[in-house]
Amino acid sequence: MALTREFLKEHGLSDEQITSVMTEHGKTVSDLKNDVQSLTSERDSLKERVTDRDKQLEDLKKSAGDSEELQNQIKQLQDDNKAASKDYEAKLAKQAKEFKIQNALRDANAKNVTAVQALLKADDITIGDDGKLNGFDNQLEAIKKDNAFLFEDEKAHQNGRIVVGAGLGNDNGKEASKDPIISKIAERMANE
Repeated sequence: MALTREFLKEHGLSDEQITSVMTEHGKTVSDLKNDVQSLTSERDSLKERVTDRDKQLEDLKKSAGDSEELQNQIKQLQDDNKAASKDYEAKLAKQAKEFKIQNALRDANAKNVTAVQALLKADDITIGDDGKLNGFDNQLEAIKKDNAFLFEDEKAHQNGRIVVGAGLGNDNGKEASKDPIISKIAERMANE
């Protein structure tokens, strides 16, 4: 579900509060877009390198004739090219797995994705043919059990609404923060 101004307005936030929430949300979305753009650029750069090497190999084959030394150089370049291609594929697979793990951690309400990801044994997690993470759920449950403070309190989310201050040892959410916007949101929600 996309976070929209209408959604926030329906939940009783003022225009000022909506602007503040949307600004922070925009920063998060922007960071994710930058990550995707960076990975795409790196992938395209690696593809271009492979294409350039293939062209060099073809040019060498044409000019080499029967020369044994040039044939050996071509074979060496071909072997290097195959190794570079395997390395490139491995890097792409690793990046794809890392991206899936980070998304799964966000979906699991991790407060700090990087901190929780550091606790995972990434080598024990694989991506199945169905595109799902295998070996992730068991590790996540163990981390949640031992480090519950790293995750948003599920009680904080009720019917799609966030209860400010939930999980902070304060059931009414009135003193959740000294931030005036958060305080106003908590006050309004407490009065509803």
